[in-house]
Amino acid sequence: MRKILNIYIRRPLLWDIILTGLVCYLAYIVINSFRIQVSIDSELIKSVMSDLISTSISLAGFVLASLTIIVTFKDNLNHKNQGIEQSGIGLLFSSKHYKSIVGVFTWAVMIFLALFLFLSLSKLFVSKLPVEYSLYFCIIPISITTLTIFRTILVLYSIIKLQLQNK
Repeated sequence: MRKILNIYIRRPLLWDIILTGLVCYLAYIVINSFRIQVSIDSELIKSVMSDLISTSISLAGFVLASLTIIVTFKDNLNHKNQGIEQSGIGLLFSSKHYKSIVGVFTWAVMIFLALFLFLSLSKLFVSKLPVEYSLYFCIIPISITTLTIFRTILVLYSIIKLQLQNK
């Protein structure tokens, strides 16, 4: 399981796009196989997109704040210089994994900002698209947002686990 997560964290955007493509393909199969009538109008799509725009910019701020806390925490540990190598969290901050942690959070901020930009611009043109295509303009950001949150929570959970093991 750890090996799969390491592969996922090394190329997060690639795997997010692949998994999102699978989600879209499954949605397409389910809608067409079961002949589900999707009764969505452009106002509903615009409303969902507005919610996703707000969510993406809020999450970008949250992840950026988390990244700032992690970097500041490492700086504080470096300035104290009291047995940093002895604690689990100190070992984490001085290891090669620190760069991966910062990378995960940096990618998350970039992804959320890209989603914000994509959704803001596509909201202008969504009424010109057929409804079945505009549905995917909601599925894709929801999927990418969920995967990005999942990835950052996994990293935060790992950091918290190290801190709890130290006590």
